[in-house]
Amino acid sequence: MEIKITELDENYARIKIRGEDHTFLNLLQHFLLEVDGVLLAKYDVPHPLIDEAELIVRTDGLNPMDAIKRANEFIIRECDEILDILG
Repeated sequence: MEIKITELDENYARIKIRGEDHTFLNLLQHFLLEVDGVLLAKYDVPHPLIDEAELIVRTDGLNPMDAIKRANEFIIRECDEILDILG
């Protein structure tokens, strides 16, 4: 995965992501929307043959990069729970 931050301010981030498809991006979007302070989380894959997506996060008083970190922590916890259940 390659990440390039194309826009960043205190309430907004626009990030290009290479090497990931809808599988991870949809999961990340879902968990971003669970983070308190996230107003908008969306991604776009402009063309299925181009290995690049764009993630947009808008927040209300929360650093958008912190929101992305929290969402990834939620994903890790969910995966750990599944692994525990499976033994």
